[in-house]
Order: sequence, then structure tokens, then C-alpha cells
Amino acid sequence: KVALSAAFILCGTLWIFWREMQDNIITPRDTTMTFTCFVFFDLFNALTSRSQTKSIFQIGLFSNVPFLYAVGGSILGQMLVIYFGPLQKIFQTEALSLEDLVLLTSLAASVWLVDEVRKALLRRTAASRAAPVVDKMTHV
Repeated sequence: KVALSAAFILCGTLWIFWREMQDNIITPRDTTMTFTCFVFFDLFNALTSRSQTKSIFQIGLFSNVPFLYAVGGSILGQMLVIYFGPLQKIFQTEALSLEDLVLLTSLAASVWLVDEVRKALLRRTAASRAAPVVDKMTHV
């Protein structure tokens, strides 16, 4: 699970960096897009890490209130770094468009979707192993 998540996070973040570096000049936009991508991946990965085998829909998306506060605080902090002038200056970031945020959110959600599929396959495999084996010869 860790290797799969790490591979998605690494590839997705590097893809955003590559995409933004088409002009071969590192700009505040490049670093803002890359950093925000990494943060969003991390938040989705945290969501998937709440259970090793259960879907987020089985355990409940809103069932862990302290977790929701932590995620909300992380999102708020990231938005402040991106949009609040004094923090933009400190972190050398710049404002992103809604289109940028949708792209980054969609890409980062891939780590969650892949892990949901992984968990479904694990549950399916576990269920098939636990199912009673019927000997077809005794029912002939």
C-alpha cells in the first residue's frame, strides 16, 4: 500500500512540476503548483489511510470529526499560503486559478481512487477465501 501510494504521489507531483517547467524557468507559479499538488496528494492519502481494508464509504466520510478538523486546517493553511499576500511573500507563492485547483484536486484524488480499488480487491479476495467450498461431486 505504501509503495503504491508513494508511486502515485511521486509521479503525479513530478508530472505537475514537468508540466509547469515547460519554459525551463522556475517561477513562483511552478513551485506553487508543485507544492499544492503534493499537499493535496497528502490529504487524499490521509483519507485512504483511515482503514487498511474498508472503503471510506464503509467507515463514513464524516465519522472522524478530529480528522476533518485536521484536513480542514490543512486546506485552510494551504489556501492562506497561496492567496494571503504576506504568506505569498514568505513562501514565494502566487495565486492559482479555479482551473488550477480543479486540476490539482482531480489529479490528487487518483491516489484515493486507486486505493479504493485496491481495498475492494482485498475484500473480494478475502470473501472468496472465506466462502465455503462446495464439492460438486457430492451433489451429482
